[in-house]
Amino acid sequence: MKPTVMILGVFHMDDQVLEPQRQAEMEETAERLCRFRPTKIAVEIPVKSGDLVNRDYRAYLDGRLSIKTPGVAPSGYRTSNEVFQLAFRLAERCGHSQIHATDWMENVGQRSCGDVMEWAEKHQPDLYRDMMEHAKKLERHDHAYRPIFRILKDLNDPAFNLADHQIYIRYFARIAEGTDYVGIDWMRWWYQRNLIIFSNIAAIATQPEDRILAMYGCSHNHLLLQFLRESELFELESPLDYLD
Repeated sequence: MKPTVMILGVFHMDDQVLEPQRQAEMEETAERLCRFRPTKIAVEIPVKSGDLVNRDYRAYLDGRLSIKTPGVAPSGYRTSNEVFQLAFRLAERCGHSQIHATDWMENVGQRSCGDVMEWAEKHQPDLYRDMMEHAKKLERHDHAYRPIFRILKDLNDPAFNLADHQIYIRYFARIAEGTDYVGIDWMRWWYQRNLIIFSNIAAIATQPEDRILAMYGCSHNHLLLQFLRESELFELESPLDYLD
């Protein structure tokens, strides 16, 4: 028997999700995901900030922190952050005493994503134009007019995840001049980050009965699922089975 992992790709939330209709949808989404019966919930919070966010989670459980109104929690994260809005609700429903921070965001001297985009626009305008057209096609998954659970279903569609990942392989990997591999300078950080996330998820899988729900921005889906599959250490489940 192997531990089970479900990768749930999400969008990064803002204060718009605090509107009453969105709050009702958030409750419904948490209820649907609860059917997965997670034993642990991993979130897109750096490991070093895990204690701070768990203090917020305990304050939420105790009724000392509201996630239904705009504001900044003691940890420094906004209450509209997806970890507060969805992971806190789900963890509470499942009776968890903590959530698990599994992200890594250290700087290793790489160019930033913005730096790469600016360089490409100036030095490789044709490639930059093609990349922007590719990205625009992904905007059909805009979350302005659909229920939260429907948005998440769209963001976890394998075809969408592949198209999202292809931005890096088709375009970022080719942003270069001679031996100055501008795009790969950032991509090496992106791959390192996702490998570390995989390692951190694996580290919390301490029992074969563990059922881990890992909640990350949907751009992580392709690589995290690739690493989980290739390891052959886990059974994988799709969130699509629970969002219907």
